[in-house]
Parts: sequence; structure tokens; C-alpha cells
Amino acid sequence: MTDTNRIFYDDIHFAIDNRYTIQKLLGKGTYGVVCQATETGASNGRRIAIKKVMKIFTNEILVKRAFRELRLMRHFRGHKNIISLYDLDMVTIHPYDGLYCYQELMDLDLARLLQGPIELSDLHVQSMVYQILCGIKYIHSANVIHRDLKPGNILINAQGQLKICDFGLARGILDDTERNRIKITKYVATRWYRAPELIISNKIYTTAIDMWSVGCILCEFFGRKPIFKGKDHITQLTSIIQVLGTPPRKLIMDIGSEKAWEFFDSAVHYFKIPFQNIYPSANNEALSLLDELLKYDPRERITAPQALTHPFLRMFHLPEDEPEAPEKFNFDFEQLNPSELKHALRDEVQSFRKEIRGEKYVTSKRQHAPSIVSRNDPIPGSSENCRFP
Repeated sequence: MTDTNRIFYDDIHFAIDNRYTIQKLLGKGTYGVVCQATETGASNGRRIAIKKVMKIFTNEILVKRAFRELRLMRHFRGHKNIISLYDLDMVTIHPYDGLYCYQELMDLDLARLLQGPIELSDLHVQSMVYQILCGIKYIHSANVIHRDLKPGNILINAQGQLKICDFGLARGILDDTERNRIKITKYVATRWYRAPELIISNKIYTTAIDMWSVGCILCEFFGRKPIFKGKDHITQLTSIIQVLGTPPRKLIMDIGSEKAWEFFDSAVHYFKIPFQNIYPSANNEALSLLDELLKYDPRERITAPQALTHPFLRMFHLPEDEPEAPEKFNFDFEQLNPSELKHALRDEVQSFRKEIRGEKYVTSKRQHAPSIVSRNDPIPGSSENCRFP
């Protein structure tokens, strides 16, 4: 029997609510498709991104990642620097193994912006770093570590508004008892943005790993390429010590192990290169923030709340515009078995749909960010609301 409330798009195997009209395909991968659409029933004809995630029930890791991301997006919903989730729906055509996520549409990701020809002023850099830190402060205040912060997971629009996305690898901040028994999972963060303690240790990590990633991203604003670009964990460590110098033995023993120290001790010893030598065009305040972000010792690395008060960001810093999450996030669902996760995911979709019925989404009129692309300039690239493995 035909569902009269849905429109079928056979060429991309989409069957979505008839309130939405597909405009174009934005991306396609093994586990999903993302399209640009218009909400035809809305008075403003709002454009959105519809992401169809497929095959999630065929693999425990995939369903857990999907459930984790939905829960986190729902928890963070409404923050100006975290991607907004508008609606959810389960796939209603055979083999019924996926879901549709109706999300905020952005113009491109930060990776594409940094690879492009657009020149960025200090004001642009300050604005975007400020927005990243506002989002990270909110995430960390909910006892969540993003774990995969990189330019590709930061979306931006032509007005310079920035949103953090992709929470599939996020984890909770552990208490002292958990720190003694839980070890790092195999995949944490894209290598180039991975903190050194993740590379040399199997000890528990903290929110400081996200701050290291912010430092790497800040470097990329000035150099327009990743500062640490290893092909494996050995070359990644080597690229770090070539810039930051060889760390002291005591520090490596604190955050790593005797085996880790053997690597550093056997390698060529380096002295730290001042960031001013690497990025001569960067102002002194930006260089100061880099020094605070890219510290070997995670205990000494600047936090998101501290970074927001740094002189480099004084033009944008406004305490009342830098809120913390009202509640801590609960990761208890991580203990569910595959069958329980499948039912929990369906319940989550139904719960969210019920929550948003009749709710109107209001976009804040306040804008901190200077425009990156003028009205007459084409936006480089296509929308980057989702990437699939």
C-alpha cells in the first residue's frame, strides 16, 4: 500500500515526508546519502539537509554510533555553535535498516574553506576560533569529550556562522574510579589532530585532547595546511617533536610509559621552534594562544573557558554569550546489547518527533561573525553537512 504522506525518489532511494522537496544530491557514501531539500510547508521555505543513514542495524558499532550521535545532538540542540537537528524518521522502505536526519543546512566545512583561495583576516580567525571554543565549552560542560575535532567536522555558512558536528566518537568524562579500569578505544580522533598523550599512552584521556585539536586548527588558519601531518603514529610523533622539541623524561613517564620514553630517547633530540618562526604573519596574541593550546602536558593545556578569556579573543568575549550545558550527558546506553540498542534507537526517534511537534525553530538575529563570502560571491564547494565512512 502506498504511503500518501511520503514522496519517493527512486534514483536515490529516498522516501521522505511530503513536507520536503529534494533539490539536489550533496554527497553519497557506503553508509549514507545526504541531500539538500526545501521545507515546502514553511512560510520561509527553509532549506535543510536530509541525511539518510543506512545499514545501521547490520553492525553493533554502527547502531551505537548512530544512537550516540542522535542523543548528543538532541542534548546540545539549541546551542548556536553546534549543528541543529530538526527532525528524525526511520527508513520505511525495504530493508528498513536506517533513518533520516533532518538537519541544519550549512554551506561548507572548515577544511574546504582553508583549502580554498579566500583570504582570512585576523577578525575572521578570531571569530571562528571564538565560535569553536564556545561550542567546545558547552560540550565539555556536559561531561562530553568530542574526540574527533578537525576542520572537516566544523561547518560554516556564508555569514561566517560556525557549527560543530559529528559526535559519533564522543565519550564521557570519567570519574576517578572509572579512570583505573577503562582504556582508550582503538580509534580516537583523526591522526593529524590527535594529542600526543593519545599516541603514546593507553591511559585515560581528558577534555585536553579536544584543546590540542583546537590548537592544530588554529595553526591551520595561519599555515593553510595541517601543522602535524604524519603517515602513522611514529611519523606523527616525529612531526610533533620536530616543532615542540623533545619532551622531558618525567613528563613522558607521567602521561605515557617507559616504552614511550625509549622512543623519544632513541630519536633525534630537537629544540622547540618558536611559532613566530613558523607563522611570521600571525600576531603575538595568536602565537600566545598557540603556546597555551599545544602543550605536551595535558594538565597544563589551556581549557575552553580559559581560552575564551585569552587576549586574542577579547573582541568577541562576552560571558553571557558563552553558556554551559544545563545538564550532564548520560552515557549509560553504551552498556546496551545490540537488540536493546535497536529498540532504543526507534524509541529515541519517536520521542524526538513527539518533542518537536508544533515547535517553531527561531534563528537568533544576533551574529558575531563577519561575513566570509559577500552576497555577490559564489560559495566555494557544496554543502558539507555530513561525511560517510
